[in-house]
Amino acid sequence: MMEEGAKAGSAERGFFLARVPARIFIGALLALSAAGAAALDRMYYVGYFNDDASFVLLSRSLWEHLRELSGLGFGGAFSHFLPGYPLFLLPFSAAFAPHWAWLSWTSAGLSLLSVWGLWLLLDGWLSEEDRRWTALLYAVHPLFLVDSGIVMADPFLTCLFVYGLLGLRLVLEGGGAWAWFLLTGASFWAPASKPIGALLPCALTAGLAAAGPSGRRPLRRLLLWFWLPCAGAAAYYLLARSSPTDYIGYLLHGLAALGGQPLWPRVYGLFHDFVLYCGLGVGWPRGGFWDLSGSAVIAAVLYFLFKGMGRLLSGEGPGRSAALAAAALLLGQGLVMSVWTVYSDRYALPMLPLALLFFAAGVRASWEARPAAGRALLALLAAGFAVHSVQIAVGLHRSPRRENMLPARTMEWIRLNTPPASRFVGESPLVALYTGRSGDGLFGARDLDMYLERLARSRIDYALVTDRKILSTKGSFENDQGLQKSLERGWIAGHPRLFRLLHVEDGERTAVYKVELPAGWDGAFVLYAGSLARIKAGNMAVAEKDLRSALAAVPDFPSALLALAAVELVRGEPPAGAEKLLRRALELEPDYPEASRALAELLDHLGRRNEAEAVRARARAALSLTPFSAPER
Repeated sequence: MMEEGAKAGSAERGFFLARVPARIFIGALLALSAAGAAALDRMYYVGYFNDDASFVLLSRSLWEHLRELSGLGFGGAFSHFLPGYPLFLLPFSAAFAPHWAWLSWTSAGLSLLSVWGLWLLLDGWLSEEDRRWTALLYAVHPLFLVDSGIVMADPFLTCLFVYGLLGLRLVLEGGGAWAWFLLTGASFWAPASKPIGALLPCALTAGLAAAGPSGRRPLRRLLLWFWLPCAGAAAYYLLARSSPTDYIGYLLHGLAALGGQPLWPRVYGLFHDFVLYCGLGVGWPRGGFWDLSGSAVIAAVLYFLFKGMGRLLSGEGPGRSAALAAAALLLGQGLVMSVWTVYSDRYALPMLPLALLFFAAGVRASWEARPAAGRALLALLAAGFAVHSVQIAVGLHRSPRRENMLPARTMEWIRLNTPPASRFVGESPLVALYTGRSGDGLFGARDLDMYLERLARSRIDYALVTDRKILSTKGSFENDQGLQKSLERGWIAGHPRLFRLLHVEDGERTAVYKVELPAGWDGAFVLYAGSLARIKAGNMAVAEKDLRSALAAVPDFPSALLALAAVELVRGEPPAGAEKLLRRALELEPDYPEASRALAELLDHLGRRNEAEAVRARARAALSLTPFSAPER
C-alpha cells in the first residue's frame, strides 16, 4: 500500500514536496510529530484534568479486579466514565505505577499512530499532493501536538476513528482478516471509550450501505457481528430504565441553554462552535452575527470544508464510501459538540484529521485552475500552525506556568498528615491517584446549605482548594464547572466556623481545610427538603414543624431560617418572628439575595421604608462576597 519515490514523482508538477520520496516524507513527519510531542510533554501533568487521574484509577481498579478474579464494579465515583480507554491503559498503568508521568508516552504513541493511519488511509484515495498537504497540516497542528501527551480518551478515540475508516476502505477493496479486525474492533471500542464514539459504527455502516453491491456482504456481517449485540445491550438498558453514561443530560442542558438565545446569536454560536470543534478556529471574540471578522473566518472555513466534501463525495469506489463515512463523522461530532455544555480544545482532536482532510481538498478544488494560489494558502496555514506550536513550546520551557506543574508538595503533605481513610473534596481524583485518599468532585450545589449537606452525605473530612482553571462554559448551572468551583472556593474560604485552615502551600497556590460540620447536618437537611415539598403541597403546619426540628438540630441553617420565615408569614403569624429569622439568616450569610429581598419587602409592607432601603444597601455592599446561592443563569 505504501508507494515509493516513483509515485511521488508522478504528483503534480510544481509541488516542491513531491520531490521527496514517500518513505522519507512520512518518516520526517513522524519524527517532526515526535519532536513536537516531546517538546510539549510538560504542558499537562497526569492529573491536571482530574478526568485523566480518574482514567488511571479506573484502569488500576480493572487490574485489581482481574488479578483477584472478582466481579467488575467501578463504584459511584467513576459512573461518569466508560471502560474502553481504561482497558487500553490497563497494562501500562500496571507496568508504570507509580510513575504516572510515563503514561503520557502512551498518548504520544497513539498520536504518532494516528499520523501513520491517516497516511495509509489517504493512499490511493487522494492525489499524492492532497495526501501530503493533509498529513503535513495534521502533523504540525498545535492542537494535535499539545494534546499528544494528555492521558485522556481523545487521542485514543482519534486513532480509532482513523483506523476505523481505514478498515472500511480495506474491506471494500477486498481486504482480509486485518481489514475486518480494524473495522469491527474500532466499531466496538469507540463507543466503549466515549459516548460520542457511537458515531463511528453509524458512519461506517452508512459507508458500507452506500457502497452498492460491493458493500452488501460486509454490511450483513457488520449487522450480525456488531449491531445485533448492540441491539441486545440497548434492550437491556431500556428494560432496566438506566443508562451506562450521564452524557445525555449534558446534551439536554446544552439544548435548553441554546433554546433560550435569540436567533442570530444562536446561529452564529452554532457555526462558531462547529468551527472550533473542527480544530480550525482562532480565538476571535464570540459575539453576534455582526462580528464581521469572526463571521468571515467562519464562512471561509465552512466554504472550504463543504467544497472538499463535495469533491470527495463526487468520486467513485471505496474512496466515496470512506468520504461519506468521514463526512458523517465530522458533521455528527460537530453538531453534537456544538450544543455541548462545556468547551475544551481536546474535544476537537478526533475531528481534526477529518476536518483537515476536507479542508485541504476544498482549498485545492477551489483553485484547480490556479494551483499555485491553493498551495500558497495551504503553505501559509501549515507555517502558521508550526509557528504557533513552536511559540507554545518556547514559552513553556522559558517560563513554565505554575499550573503546568504537579502540586507535589501539597500531595506529600496530605499523604503524611491525613489519615489513610480520609475523604477529600476538590481535585479528588488527583488526590486519590497521588495519595490514596478517596473523595468526591464537584457537587453542583445551588447554595451553601446544599453543598454542606452533600459534604455530610459523602462523609467528606477535608477540602483541597486550588486556583486551577477549568473548562469554559456554555450551558446551565449544573454543568458550569467554572461557576461551581468559584462558589465552592468562596464558601470554604469564607466560613472558618465550618472549614478550618490546616495548610497553605504558597508556591503551588493550594490550601487544605478540615471540614467541621455541625452534628446532624444531613438529617436536618432531609427535614428541610421535606418541608419544601409540603410547602408546595400547601401543608404549612407540617412544614413548620419540620423546619423547627431542622433548626433545633442545626440552628445556623440559613435556608431553613428563610423558609420558616416564609411559612410564618403565610400562616399569618406576627411579622416580628419572621423578621428575626430573616435577620439571623443575613447575619450568617450577608450575600443571601433571597433573604435580603424577603426582609426588604417585609419592612416595606410594615411601612419601615428607611430600614428596607438599609437592607438593600447592605445587600449591594455584600456583592463582593461569595454569594450564598448560585446566581440565576
